[in-house]
Amino acid sequence: MVRERPARKEQIILYQGEASSGVYVIRSGVVRAYTILSNGSEVNIALYGPDDYFPIETAYDTAPATLFYYEALTDCVLDNQDIDSFHSARRTDSTTALADSKRYVGALLHVNALGQASAYDKLAHTLRYLAMRFGLALPAKGFIRINVRLTQQDLANLCTVSRETVSIELTKLKAKHVVTERKKMYTVNLPQLNHLLGDDVDSSLRL
Repeated sequence: MVRERPARKEQIILYQGEASSGVYVIRSGVVRAYTILSNGSEVNIALYGPDDYFPIETAYDTAPATLFYYEALTDCVLDNQDIDSFHSARRTDSTTALADSKRYVGALLHVNALGQASAYDKLAHTLRYLAMRFGLALPAKGFIRINVRLTQQDLANLCTVSRETVSIELTKLKAKHVVTERKKMYTVNLPQLNHLLGDDVDSSLRL
């Protein structure tokens, strides 16, 4: 059985430790998984976009309850599927292996962003991850629009730094013509960002 469930931005969909009887498949929007440390600070674990599913621990019966909080980062539309329906749909979809491999690479890029030493590098790597994972290629070669409306506070949460710090570091990146912003939509010059980060990640890769 599949039931549609809308979720508003900042709505908690599942709480850490909650038993979930089914799996959520995202039709539109972005969901973040996070945990709360003993000092009260939040740590982002993963982002899920259209066609992604969560919680994986429920989908494959690897834990008796959810391991993280799942919150709508944007307004979302979700399909709540029972376990049998979820697995039946995946068995008949030939693209699941490729999609899962891309999610895995995206997760590694996200972890890499959070592991950077400076706030500047955290933000730069996070913008690249968002562009590769949720980006829409524009006519100008190498320019990618992150197809999610994000406030500076959203970016701060994703980078685990303060909003004030994001504002400062974002200004530096804008001055280097790496990123532009209009109405909370960010466009990244991916080849220029890769050059700034000093590596050779394929600018055409989408996750």
